[in-house]
Amino acid sequence: MQDDSDKCKTRRLLNGVATLHTVADVLTRFLDVVIIMNIYISIKYLVQDRVRFWGRVLKSVPASRLTAILPISRVEAVGFELKPSGNGHSLTDKLTARYSLVKMPQVNMNQDNFPSTPGKVKMERSNYFGRVVNRWHGSSSARLFGFSVGLFMLTAFVFLMRLNTAGDWSLTDNFVAPVQAKWGDLVWQRKVRQSCQTKREDGLVVLVTGAAGFVGTHVSLALKKRGDGLVGLDNFNNYYDPSLKRSRQELLEKQGIFVIEGDINDAALLKKLFELIPFTHVMHLAAQAGVRYALENPGSYVHSNIAGLVTLLESCVKANPQPAIVWASSSSVYGLNTHVPFSESDRTDQPASLYAATKKAGEEFAHTYNHIHGLSITGLRFFTVYGPWGRPDMAYFSFTRDILRGKPITIYQGANKIDLARDFTYIDDIVKGCVAALDTAEKSTGSGGKKRGKAQFRIYNLGNTSPVTVPNLVSILEKHLKTKAKKDLVKMPRNGDVPFTHANVTLARRELGYEPTTDLTTGLKKFVKWYQNYYGVSGSRRTM
Repeated sequence: MQDDSDKCKTRRLLNGVATLHTVADVLTRFLDVVIIMNIYISIKYLVQDRVRFWGRVLKSVPASRLTAILPISRVEAVGFELKPSGNGHSLTDKLTARYSLVKMPQVNMNQDNFPSTPGKVKMERSNYFGRVVNRWHGSSSARLFGFSVGLFMLTAFVFLMRLNTAGDWSLTDNFVAPVQAKWGDLVWQRKVRQSCQTKREDGLVVLVTGAAGFVGTHVSLALKKRGDGLVGLDNFNNYYDPSLKRSRQELLEKQGIFVIEGDINDAALLKKLFELIPFTHVMHLAAQAGVRYALENPGSYVHSNIAGLVTLLESCVKANPQPAIVWASSSSVYGLNTHVPFSESDRTDQPASLYAATKKAGEEFAHTYNHIHGLSITGLRFFTVYGPWGRPDMAYFSFTRDILRGKPITIYQGANKIDLARDFTYIDDIVKGCVAALDTAEKSTGSGGKKRGKAQFRIYNLGNTSPVTVPNLVSILEKHLKTKAKKDLVKMPRNGDVPFTHANVTLARRELGYEPTTDLTTGLKKFVKWYQNYYGVSGSRRTM
């Protein structure tokens, strides 16, 4: 109950912050309009006030002197006013029109102001400036000008306050998070450029899609750490808890990595990015993941894994220079293949799930764009990646959560009660393979819209080469968590899962220098340590 109370207080506080930012935004826009109107009115009244003032000064000058300095045809006796002889009504006409002097009714005037010597005017300097100051402070234009200055200072204060905060705030069902600047504006462009600045000679400039995802976060951190420039792109969908993605985003931004909230299907956004930054590489990790979820939402896989990939490839084709592309395929493409271990040359035309089918289709699209447009493309087939900041839908993650909560876990078995096995690959090993693929990628050959030669096309397995059964995985977790799991053994349903995976990484070892070094026991120990630190020993996310 206390935790719920704290969450409510935190939520109310953040809701208040969000409301304040919204009010500040509206106030800033309103003040901008008011200031522009007041500045215009102030200038208008200032000019009119000066015209009236100089008219009064001219009244104090002898007629003989006026005939020498003004283009007038006649001068009447003392007492006259200035009127434009032209028909114009604009401010410019009033200032430039030809003036004539017409007689006015006589008024009481101080004759001392008109000396007997023609052409000389007797004026008290101190009295003159005193009258000017008094007229200025008392004039309506002065008041308007002062009001405009006050509004300007208030607007500047609000604007600076907004710049010094983390940004606007957006409220989701379970999380209140900062919203990025609207893409395309000046603040957004500045953040993109700053994030893409390299800190080493010949550093890469990389667009990382899916940057707030599991693999995307780790790859982005590795690139930034060695001095490459990059910017991330992620749509922060709700396939799993978005708060975990926001936490990854916060981790990245602390390292100076700007993550744009946007979709890879947004061609206008991609066009703007490629116009703004001459990317040397694209690390394409955005995708709809998961085998079983395809039974619930098959359209999301087509949208992200096929349409999204094609949209990105089209943007790369039109970019000048064209970037080299490294993208995440999947070990799922091997489908019903029974040749063990899985090699890049094995059959991949028998996918067992919709997810696998979209990844296989992606490989075919990639080959087509490589052949026609000269894009340099490298596909990486990941084998069951795990580790800190991982995906909650993965078995090792959900097992950890349920074991800590005392809930039973479901362990699937294959035909004849054979245990399922996976080639679990630790995230650090995957990152090394991704970075090596970027470093060895050759330039695309179709920059400028004309293919000038055959472009590089590669596909590699990235795995651990040591499959482990799911019951063994659970035993290792029990050891690290110091808690016994409640197990339910269930026959594997027809949901697209395959009974085993096993990677042959000979090609990646030879051409990328890829060498996995983390065994499952060591990797799960690191994951459990992160999990308990992030969620707490009970498995419930702690509030700040």
